[in-house]
Amino acid sequence: MRQTVFVCMLSVGLIFPNLLHALPAPKGEPILWVSGNIAESNSPDGVEFDTDMIKQLEQGVITTHNHVEAKALEYRGPKLTALLDYVGAKGSSLKVIAWDDYVVSIPISDIKKYDVLLATHEDGIKMTIDGKGPFFIVFPFVDHPEIDRDLYYGLSVWQVRDLIVE
Repeated sequence: MRQTVFVCMLSVGLIFPNLLHALPAPKGEPILWVSGNIAESNSPDGVEFDTDMIKQLEQGVITTHNHVEAKALEYRGPKLTALLDYVGAKGSSLKVIAWDDYVVSIPISDIKKYDVLLATHEDGIKMTIDGKGPFFIVFPFVDHPEIDRDLYYGLSVWQVRDLIVE
């Protein structure tokens, strides 16, 4: 009997690998959706994150200016690399979609090289969708003058809704 149960579980794991390694489902309202070329899931469409799940990811801080703020401000939130690791990202670029349907693709190599944040807070204040939130892609422009230009400003998406690994 045990052998039959084991063979059945192994068969299900081979056919539906995400069922055995599924991530926990959000307990609160989902606020971010990640899909595409990822190894993990917690929904039929990929990974849904709620606020508590976002807080569990490795957090970072970047103090920088950007295309919407001339003075340097402190941004806090999960490191984008931590999120990509959590979902088992296997692609080379990340398509970012904002609530207003603005879309960009960011090379994952740049995300790693510049330790980009998916910021949730600006100068200690939680960003909301009425501002730049709930998430804002933040590059460390002050620390890396070579990216302090329009190309990277265009990749600094605010009001992020979806991330698609390609």
